[in-house]
Amino acid sequence: MTNIADWLIPCLRQVQVLKQTNSLSHALLITGADGVGQEELAHEMVKDLMCEKNQAAACGTCHSCQLMSADTHPDFRVLDGEASTIKVDQVRLLVRQISQKPQVGQNKVVLITHAQAMNINAANAVLKALEEPADRTFFVLTSSQSSSLMPTIRSRCLLVNVPTPSMNEVKSWLMQQPDGKALGALFWLTTQPFRLLAIQAQGKTQLYAALPDQLAAMLRGTTSVSAVLKGLDSSNIEDYCNGLAAILHQCICHSTGTAIDEALQTIYDTLIARLGIQTLMLRYQSLQKLKSDLQKTNLNPIMQLTHELNQW
Repeated sequence: MTNIADWLIPCLRQVQVLKQTNSLSHALLITGADGVGQEELAHEMVKDLMCEKNQAAACGTCHSCQLMSADTHPDFRVLDGEASTIKVDQVRLLVRQISQKPQVGQNKVVLITHAQAMNINAANAVLKALEEPADRTFFVLTSSQSSSLMPTIRSRCLLVNVPTPSMNEVKSWLMQQPDGKALGALFWLTTQPFRLLAIQAQGKTQLYAALPDQLAAMLRGTTSVSAVLKGLDSSNIEDYCNGLAAILHQCICHSTGTAIDEALQTIYDTLIARLGIQTLMLRYQSLQKLKSDLQKTNLNPIMQLTHELNQW
């Protein structure tokens, strides 16, 4: 068994059994909450599908497995919708590329991650490919918003639901990762394990980790708004907004009786005393609107977020 998170293993085994018994659908849709590991699971499933040996899991030694390991397999294609919309020309090019017989091994695989990013024309092109699948061709789609996909696409896919791991499972898994302890300190931001790994990969762990203490100092009056926003620019404005919004969201939830992360207890007490719950909710809505506006206009991010924090 490959070394993947424990909560992904039952889903992987399910597909491996179907593969070994020649019962596997030509299209898979892997769904779950954002950050629980759909993409990681999909890549493991793709390795198994590309293997040349007639067994459940990838052997790791055949020519196809070696090409997959080197990320150079000519019969494997990927479309990633995480950063931008997937457009119809991208899908059509991909379908043409995989329309021929496999160049190596037995199968061809198309992986479309964050499939909810397909525009309507791209989705229709994928639907046509699913309705008229090329021989020995598999489509693997991942999505955290599967309900936004066309019902006709969903109906043609084997649905693989990735469970949301428990807090104990996430903590145990994080402790096996580099700097896992530092990531565990960000549970006030998110408990989704692969979102935490993405933050680490982007080099933004410290940005988020420092935010509660910086904000607490600002609320006490021992540091300035400009000090909290030191290092802010167009490349990380969304991170600052996400972090501040997460803090407010945790405080709002705590006001209804849910537990709050120890790192936010002082901030909660101060914000409730200062603003009250209704104003706290208004500030949360204002942050979300600011984040949206900054994506659409050329607003000065430092000026806008400084104005927001001055109202806290």
